[in-house]
Amino acid sequence: MPSRLVLPAFAAFMLFAAAAGPASADDYPFVGAWDCGVATFTFTPEVYNNGSEDMPIQEVQEGTDGSYTLFLADDYTVTLSGFTGDEMGWLSSSGEDLQCKRAE
Repeated sequence: MPSRLVLPAFAAFMLFAAAAGPASADDYPFVGAWDCGVATFTFTPEVYNNGSEDMPIQEVQEGTDGSYTLFLADDYTVTLSGFTGDEMGWLSSSGEDLQCKRAE
């Protein structure tokens, strides 16, 4: 039979683990409209629009540095990083690197 101290410690750990888990799709910092110089890009948790085309997001991976990599069709990726609330970096797998400002 487990000791009475183990169960409260386990419950506290589970609460901490749940709070420290990955961000939900609604909490992604990139969601919204961003002026990236070449166009206004928009992001939802499911779709990335590069100013002219909607591209379904197949997967989102959060990096240990707070970046997010979006996996799109044809092995194309976009990595979003350096979030300051109204600015972020945008880097594509083709090597294009942009600085973006929130357009909302």
